[in-house]
Amino acid sequence: ELLDASRVRFLLGDIRDMDRLMMASEDINIIFHAAAFKHIPQGEYNPFEVIQTNVIGTQNLITTALKIPSVTHFVMISTDKAVEPVNTMGASKLLAERLVSATHYMKGKKNKVFTTVRLGNVLGTSGSVLSLFNHQAKRGSLTITHPDMVRFFMTLEDAINLIFDALMLARGGEIFVPKMPPVAIKDLAHVYATRVS
Repeated sequence: ELLDASRVRFLLGDIRDMDRLMMASEDINIIFHAAAFKHIPQGEYNPFEVIQTNVIGTQNLITTALKIPSVTHFVMISTDKAVEPVNTMGASKLLAERLVSATHYMKGKKNKVFTTVRLGNVLGTSGSVLSLFNHQAKRGSLTITHPDMVRFFMTLEDAINLIFDALMLARGGEIFVPKMPPVAIKDLAHVYATRVS
């Protein structure tokens, strides 16, 4: 079923720009916050940019949601890398999660729900380790950061369903975490290396 085009607006903007967020959110009921600086190696060399987008940008969007009367629900999309973070990106997403949860409890009497849903590696999306391995496999060699690393995978359909489930179930302040099967990165690399040879 196609979306009713009269109800869809396509807008460009920057999550760091509060005025733009306010304009873009006018008459909006639900905010799905998926904007993030997610590139881990680049983030390690540019931590200020990661913080500006993932933390300050999240705070800007929270403030927008609090100020726009029509907004009733705010769902932030987070990452499994926020669990015991070992890099700037994971730490910034953990802090963003805390901002969302804290907002729900300090919003006063506003009838708004703030919640977070954590996703793993979504199969087939850009930035997934699978897309990296596909690219590396074509060159003939795969690289892994550490052989003991694990990743949690989910399909795009599962990710979308989880986001909508979180929207429907949210009471506010919670972090929804799906059960995802862990996959050892070295096993995944071995499968790809075997496929190429």
